[in-house]
Amino acid sequence: MRRRLFRAAAGSLTVLACGLLAACDGTAHSTPSAAAGTTAAPSPTPSMKTLPPSQLCTVLTVNVAERIVPDARLAARVSPDKGTAPDVCDYTSADGRSTLSLTPASRTYAAEVSAAHDLAAHPSSAAMSDVRVDTVSGLGRQAFRETAYQTQAKQRLTFVVWNTGTRNWVLTLATVTPTPTAPTTAPDTDTVVWAARSITAKLPTDR
Repeated sequence: MRRRLFRAAAGSLTVLACGLLAACDGTAHSTPSAAAGTTAAPSPTPSMKTLPPSQLCTVLTVNVAERIVPDARLAARVSPDKGTAPDVCDYTSADGRSTLSLTPASRTYAAEVSAAHDLAAHPSSAAMSDVRVDTVSGLGRQAFRETAYQTQAKQRLTFVVWNTGTRNWVLTLATVTPTPTAPTTAPDTDTVVWAARSITAKLPTDR
């Protein structure tokens, strides 16, 4: 089953696909691949409880995020009504059009690869287009980049998924753009791939 998790970046109109295929931390709730319900959640209000930033933000720092997202700002973590908040570090651009997110994946690397190729073969079933999967070298033990355009949210999505030997990680860039645009860079020169390479040695190794 193709799985997706949509999270709204706090204070932003951008809808972040936190793992189009790369399922996020098991504490988050993933949904079937139908792209229903992709509207942005409201910004935090005084009645909402916010949480301290994830420890992952000491790895994906604002200096790294600013290389990809203009005027990157740390997004607030809103406490869920039930369950545990997902372990995710989010940055949004000042205009709210781009979001960068780091989170652990809950599935095996093989499952991530299989799901990515499945979506590439059937993109319309998930309201996607221009889905492409590329192998990435020089990142962890194994890595790939997945790019796609989400037709309902009108977002260009880039996912870098990699295995460090002990865990799998997902770095996601979502940018609002009115028309589909194909990636203009090869994986090895992609700034999202660069960011993943720059932080991988600092990631936690415990499960």
